[in-house]
Amino acid sequence: MANGYSADDLLEFLDHAGDKGLMPAATAQALAVATRNVLAILSDDEKADLSQLDLDTAIKRFTNKRAKDFNPTSLKEYGRRVRRAVELFLNWREDPANFTIKTRTTSAPRKKDKGSANSEPVTRDATEQAPDDVAGTYRSSVPVRPGVVVTLINIPNDLTSAEAERIAGFVRMLALDR
Repeated sequence: MANGYSADDLLEFLDHAGDKGLMPAATAQALAVATRNVLAILSDDEKADLSQLDLDTAIKRFTNKRAKDFNPTSLKEYGRRVRRAVELFLNWREDPANFTIKTRTTSAPRKKDKGSANSEPVTRDATEQAPDDVAGTYRSSVPVRPGVVVTLINIPNDLTSAEAERIAGFVRMLALDR
């Protein structure tokens, strides 16, 4: 009997949230990838009702079982993403009409206050687009070291591995210690 809290329901929610602009499509996709991987270690009974699942234990089982397949940073990130996906899903199930996600971007506003050298990060609703966003694309930020974040914009939603490698090669070319 379906209860609306299964692993499949969670994945459908993430697809829906990305398609309908409830969250950036790239965020929904990243959460879904982590969720599929982590929840794959569960039995069918455990997948049937995520509201009753001991998520920390499930993530630990995944970490132990797949430790050879991922680096420690990736394992931690998968755990964080799954916790976030389940939290968002449960919030949505509780009150879909009032469900919102706040996103934070580190890009400065278009018009800077002339008197301030440091501008605060812009916070906007996930459904808003920055002026330089192009339809069919997303943005992603990558921390490269403490205090330094690189933001990539206009990444195609259908980016191929070959295109990603081309971008990676370009970024490698920019490094000073080549």
